Amino acid sequence: MSGPTWKTYLFAYFGLLALLLVNTLIAFLNLGGFGTVIEIGLATIMACLVAGILMHGFYQMRLVQIIIAGGVIWFLIMMSLTLNDYFTRGWLPFHEG
Repeated sequence: MSGPTWKTYLFAYFGLLALLLVNTLIAFLNLGGFGTVIEIGLATIMACLVAGILMHGFYQMRLVQIIIAGGVIWFLIMMSLTLNDYFTRGWLPFHEG
């Protein structure tokens, strides 16, 4: 597999700049809890651009791509367990002693 061209790097650069601008503009809006969802979505897209293009994740052999996918799946498992703990904290009453 060949690596990215200079046009691909320019696409990644201007894409990251545009997403940064959108991210900054959304920070000034009061969207409630929906703003956090949008910000996390933008951060995910930016991380995919960085890992895929700038870190050459899209251009590596299949084994490296499988390892990257495994890391993403492991991260999602850990986040789901953390959120499960957080959302179920108030279900049981706290008894001291």
